[in-house]
Amino acid sequence: MTDKSRPQATTLPRAQRMAVMALKPAPSVRAEAERWQDALAVIAVRGELDRDALWAIDFTVGRAAVEAGRIVLDLLDVTHLDYAGVADLVARRRELVQRGGEMSIAVKNPYIANILKAAGGSELVLFRTVEEASGTAAVAVVGRKTAAHGVARKKGT
Repeated sequence: MTDKSRPQATTLPRAQRMAVMALKPAPSVRAEAERWQDALAVIAVRGELDRDALWAIDFTVGRAAVEAGRIVLDLLDVTHLDYAGVADLVARRRELVQRGGEMSIAVKNPYIANILKAAGGSELVLFRTVEEASGTAAVAVVGRKTAAHGVARKKGT
């Protein structure tokens, strides 16, 4: 059998399967006029996420949460997720919510969404796009503040 007639492997090289992560905006001091609850950070991840990769993501979320109260975890390009690391994300979201922030997750792969739902239950907030997740994160924070301060909206206002 020649090299040309051999069946080619369909698996991706290890370098393409590894997780790649980007934090937008890059960690920096937020503007003085911007409140922590209003600042938004998007953490984009792609590839396969094992437990170690999820630990690194959790660390990055914690780092971003120093300056931003609204975190969007962009998992749109994730192909595999180890359910064992999801508990760390749930704990990080609880911490943000207690401080008045929010963490939303953008995910379109049904396989990944099902793992997040099974391992995180109703505690993780999932959306289909980053735009949807970032818009809803703002509404969730404002809604909690309104409820916490006992402000009721009248119909039609």
